[in-house]
Amino acid sequence: MYSTYFEELADKTDEEIQDYYYENDLTDGLPIFIPNNENVNSFILANGYSPETEIGIIDPKRGVATINNIAVNAVMAGCKPEYFPVIISIVKAICKPIFNLHSIQCTTNPATPLTIINGPIISKIKANFGRNLLGPGNRANATIGRAIRLILKNIGGAIDGIDMATHGSPAKYSLCFAEDENAIDWPSLHEDLGYEKSQSVVSLFGIESVINSTAVWWDANSLIKMLSKTLRSTATSQFFSRGSLVLLMSPAHAGVFLKKGYSKQEFREHLWELSKVPITDFPESGNIPQGDWTVIKDKVLICEKPDDLNIVIGGGNEGNASHSVFFSGFCLSKRSSEIIN
Repeated sequence: MYSTYFEELADKTDEEIQDYYYENDLTDGLPIFIPNNENVNSFILANGYSPETEIGIIDPKRGVATINNIAVNAVMAGCKPEYFPVIISIVKAICKPIFNLHSIQCTTNPATPLTIINGPIISKIKANFGRNLLGPGNRANATIGRAIRLILKNIGGAIDGIDMATHGSPAKYSLCFAEDENAIDWPSLHEDLGYEKSQSVVSLFGIESVINSTAVWWDANSLIKMLSKTLRSTATSQFFSRGSLVLLMSPAHAGVFLKKGYSKQEFREHLWELSKVPITDFPESGNIPQGDWTVIKDKVLICEKPDDLNIVIGGGNEGNASHSVFFSGFCLSKRSSEIIN
């Protein structure tokens, strides 16, 4: 792919190069920033890497992710050189066996990686943790997520026919955001995971769906009941009870529980308890094997333990921002985190 560009396409027009990348299934369907020696080297040299350094093996093709070919895809996605250490750490995280990238790449499920950024790197790259953090408008969020998708496709081989998603998902284009670590006085995600607040960390989740919860109840007892109803969607693969799921709470929603005196862990454990579903809510027979559920006292668990329910704060900080977002976890994948160097 990469030598072909430099050797065969140097004399082509920009339009001809765009057509080449599209016709050879090397893009996500959108136009790319055209990589060349100068802009690829700017990523590598600015961060002090050697181009040949191997970072990981990308399933299912088992493609070798090197500094050079990661940089090419980052350029194609429209990233800036200062984003490159974040992308390198994401690649390391998705290559860990616990993340089970092979299943994410090949399933009929609309599964895709979700990237959450924590630590001082947020301000350095100006990643969005506020209003519209899942939507358009922020270059870091959009292009880092897009770079990962291009890497999964061009190095990992997740082209159509290998990626067997029945419908796919717009989240497969890009799904990356930062946490609002100062919105309320709860530990941030990376602190929950045992990292220092001063460290910059990426956390990767294999997620299935993005579900908005509009909950306009402003007392803690009512609000937690409504949030738990969002989590109890029995038609997601979350109820195989194996995935690492994420609840992205607006500062307003999280603030209700802070004012009531909840610690973050107390909130997590209470929500986990309320999210259990009676086994009688599921058909007695069908294509979901009961043996794969985690069941306690005739209730199916949304995840094996409370710590698999990851609570993240972000989004618009208006006092009446009555929305939280549930990312149901892909049942064959667990969270994978990596320090950003």
